[in-house]
Amino acid sequence: MMMIAGSFESAISMDFVADVVQFRGDAQTTRWEFHYAFADTAVKYIPEGNSYRGELYCIVRAVSTQGDTTLEEWIAQSESETSMFLHSRYLTGFRVMRLKPGTYNVSVLAYDLNDSADRLQTSFVSHVRAFGMTAELSDVMFTQQLGVNEDPAFQRNHVSATPNPRHEVIGKDPSIGVYAEMYNARVNQLDTFSIEVQILDNVRREMMTSYLKQVGVDDGLVIREDIPAGALRSGVYFLKVSAKSLDLTKEYSTIEDRFYVLNPELPPEGQIYLTEEQHFLESEWAVITGDRLKLEVELTTVLSTIAEQKTLEGCTTERAQQRFLYRFWLGRDPDPSTKANERLDEFRTMYKRANKFYGSGVQRDGWRTDRGRVLLRFGIPTQVEQFVQTIDTKPYEIWFYQGIQGGAHFYFVDWQLLQNHQLVHSTMIGEVRNTNWFNQYARAFSPNPNPESDLTSPKK
Repeated sequence: MMMIAGSFESAISMDFVADVVQFRGDAQTTRWEFHYAFADTAVKYIPEGNSYRGELYCIVRAVSTQGDTTLEEWIAQSESETSMFLHSRYLTGFRVMRLKPGTYNVSVLAYDLNDSADRLQTSFVSHVRAFGMTAELSDVMFTQQLGVNEDPAFQRNHVSATPNPRHEVIGKDPSIGVYAEMYNARVNQLDTFSIEVQILDNVRREMMTSYLKQVGVDDGLVIREDIPAGALRSGVYFLKVSAKSLDLTKEYSTIEDRFYVLNPELPPEGQIYLTEEQHFLESEWAVITGDRLKLEVELTTVLSTIAEQKTLEGCTTERAQQRFLYRFWLGRDPDPSTKANERLDEFRTMYKRANKFYGSGVQRDGWRTDRGRVLLRFGIPTQVEQFVQTIDTKPYEIWFYQGIQGGAHFYFVDWQLLQNHQLVHSTMIGEVRNTNWFNQYARAFSPNPNPESDLTSPKK
């Protein structure tokens, strides 16, 4: 989806705005739609019978990187009953091109047929999507509110969807009109799923979120909603639409675009927003260097995902590592609207606790031990059972977390008697698993006097 406006060749500013929206086409091509809107005062009117007519000549040319050219040209007309014309509406239309997936250079020309000196000319690059067999959303099309200027020509799949290429939501009690299509739900066995619709402000803070339950009865589903926006102040916002599993844990597809709210009763907020770069420069991460930076980067490995670890591998400079840390912890902040990052504060508390209680002669840094790692990752256990050394057993501990995975246990044994308890078994997915842990490690006379190699991989 791409909203465009022109660069003008005349001194007169032509009020013409266009938007590109893409939908699934046939097996070889994509339905590439050029939506446009121009003010009724953008053209010159001449008498025609008992009224006046204005005409705008438009041409859109799309040239692929392979040289294939697709052309659309048309005349958009506007009528008035008087020559003394005052602005009252925007004239809206769209043209469809069937384009093969790829990159296109698109040129747009529009000029007034009654005054050819008044013209608009611009160009842009469009990346035409390839719709396959995965469950995915089309682009989101902004529409006019249901019941407003409904035209049968803009019916889509038996619903009214008059385009709003200006992306403007105007009025004291405005609504955001949305139209989108969801593909391949049935073939991917999505019996029921959710459509998550989020409104984000210009610094991507969540303003509102709603959910639509969908039933995957077809491979071409229609989403048409009017979302109340009366609580939004005038300003720039982002609409983000995501197709997710019913429990919201899996995301199939997401698409977003920018829109504008003009609410006369709620003027823009008088707050100065900082850019991400400014926030980064004001953060602690922008100034840490040397050994402190190296430690902070290493600590992220306790929590990081595989994707984050791959990203970190590419951060070879101090600045790149600082930015990684900034985004890493920002993404884990449960409430970005406050100055404190509660997750980071908790992590640092666990870091101090691990170093205080779990360091030993074998490993001075307690956070690097197995107990330290689990503490940093999951916090203080719900319950801890500690067993001291006896004639029959070595020292061991059993940690239980009630709030993760429906209840998870971790078993640590100081089987080398070096005050260094090692994780030998856990019911947590992804951790070492060995249901014979007690006989193998905790008994004072284990059949295997040196079972260290058995801790290198999970046991089933």
